[in-house]
Amino acid sequence: MRQFIALPALVLGFAACTVQSASEPEALSSRNDELVGGHVAAESEYPSTVSIGNCTAAKVGPRHFLTAAHCVSESLTQLSVTTDNNAQNFRSLTVTSVKRHPQYTACTTCAGDGSMNDFGLKPDAALITVDQLTPDIPQAVIDSTPVAYGAAITLTGYGCENGVGQPSGPSRLKVGDTQAIDPLLLDGAASIPGGYVASYGPANTPAAPGLCPGDSGGPLFRTGTNKIIGINALVSFVGEQATPYGNWFTRLDTSSRYNVYNWVTSIINASSATPCTGLCTGPTTFTNQYFSSGNLGTTAKCFETSTALVSGNCGGFVSPRKLTINGTTMACTGQNWTLPAKRNGGYCFQATAGNNSWAYFSTF
Repeated sequence: MRQFIALPALVLGFAACTVQSASEPEALSSRNDELVGGHVAAESEYPSTVSIGNCTAAKVGPRHFLTAAHCVSESLTQLSVTTDNNAQNFRSLTVTSVKRHPQYTACTTCAGDGSMNDFGLKPDAALITVDQLTPDIPQAVIDSTPVAYGAAITLTGYGCENGVGQPSGPSRLKVGDTQAIDPLLLDGAASIPGGYVASYGPANTPAAPGLCPGDSGGPLFRTGTNKIIGINALVSFVGEQATPYGNWFTRLDTSSRYNVYNWVTSIINASSATPCTGLCTGPTTFTNQYFSSGNLGTTAKCFETSTALVSGNCGGFVSPRKLTINGTTMACTGQNWTLPAKRNGGYCFQATAGNNSWAYFSTF
């Protein structure tokens, strides 16, 4: 019997939802391999893919992480993300907004029966915006071009490795290469192709990778590129070992149902301002609370951070040279500052041109 499962365990502890489809032949035994197929990612492979606890996500904007709508609640206030491809290293980010696709939360054409046809009409996509910049996490690009059947695609995720409900070791990023297929080869619900792209799992094609709980929300890439073309959403499986049979990914292109690409990018563009936006261009970004500029030289300089700061000080500035933070002039007498209010989630430091070459500022 083939079964379907959304891919938590969910960040907020929702139960996995399952429905049964028509009877299918029992298939191959489970592969004791990564991503249920695939391989453990090298540090340089798809580094925009992050673990967010019990789901996976991808950085797609300066302060934006893309994941599955079923992974998050719009009341989420803190987001834990991996700082590299090691799911043992997390940092906590302050969430400013969670946007789940409106047709996921209130599908206007769904029957409400939990069927695969309803699934096809609900884009399982969410965009999380955080307060802090994360320049050490690379940013992926959302691809606006539809995925052709037969195109080379790469699955990524931090989920379990041995199949649904099977023992698994510590979470780690896995990747697996395969090809896109017509989702109607997996299920006959006519609504699916407009909303989802699909691939076979190892129960159908032994060498193919299969999704597993925890991979939810992970990005689907065009193989060998930094371009995201889908979001891990659903897996079907067969047999006592719950071997993945088919994988579904939310389409993100401009031809997808509801034009998910424009929905995501419009949110990013509306909220991508950084602390120095409108004040200076090309700022140097720093992420350490305990930062020292070193000697600034005599030319104008610009720095920004979204790190939580307590205070700081500066010295060596000879009038009319000055240091401003978020447009407020700071006294450079060696005394600790009272910081001005944050601007776009952080602080913009601007040193005008002038003497001395050894002028500096530091933060803590």
